[in-house]
Amino acid sequence: MELHWSLILFTSFVAWCAGAFSTQAYLALRGKGDKIQLISWITSAILLVVGGVAVFTHLQHWERIFNGFGHLTSGITQEFIAIVVIAVIALIYLVMIKRNDGKVPAWVAGLAIVASVVMVVVTGHSYMMEARPAWNNIVWILSLVGAACILGPATIAAICAFKGEDEALSVLNPVIIGGSVLNAIASVAALLSVGMAKAVEVGYYYDLTHPMKDITATYSGLNVFAGDSALFSIAGVIIVGAIAPIACAVLGKKTGNWKVFGTTAAACAFIGALCLRAVFYLAGISIFNFY
Repeated sequence: MELHWSLILFTSFVAWCAGAFSTQAYLALRGKGDKIQLISWITSAILLVVGGVAVFTHLQHWERIFNGFGHLTSGITQEFIAIVVIAVIALIYLVMIKRNDGKVPAWVAGLAIVASVVMVVVTGHSYMMEARPAWNNIVWILSLVGAACILGPATIAAICAFKGEDEALSVLNPVIIGGSVLNAIASVAALLSVGMAKAVEVGYYYDLTHPMKDITATYSGLNVFAGDSALFSIAGVIIVGAIAPIACAVLGKKTGNWKVFGTTAAACAFIGALCLRAVFYLAGISIFNFY
């Protein structure tokens, strides 16, 4: 299947936005990082807007997008609802930042975390479909959650470093390490799940020369470590997207230089997320039931 870079960027930026927003909300729950709340909010908002612009470039007639919002089971409708919800919560969050000099009530921070998780899960779930065996796996949702768990903390850590929020950084240290490990596990699991994908049973069609021949060849999964997917999988996902963020997390905690290692971890994790979504589309073979 061809690479849909608009959607690859959209899902990756959604994960990044959710990770950053939920991380600053986590700091608010811990009573840390008041000085970085506003700039973190602006960062999250920019990430969401960029992702939104990217998804619109995928549509040849973007004005017709509203025609699909009447179907609640539609993936694009569910994504739209999730984004609207998080936008409303984000506005409430901003009001609290401005009103309380960076301090955010626990109930607002809690809502921000829940809404962020829901938005990522809904975004991932909208791509699950039986017609594409390699996609129909919950691991792909977890891979987006894993990406959010490193992209967000690493980004907020870099902001804290530039703003001199040392107490907030001490809270984020274990979060970044845990998030980098979770991202690596989820990313590799997503890659491996492609090879284990099972196609739906294919029936037969009537052909004068081959009346009992399968309509498609036997499907036995795809190898993401060969062909067009190899570079994305090995270099992009595993080395840059999984191993490098873990190394940056360890070095960041050891040296305290989150300006460098926080920024690098976020950049590597984002590249890894893009590459993983590229593999996702390359594995998007459509297998239907024909009779």
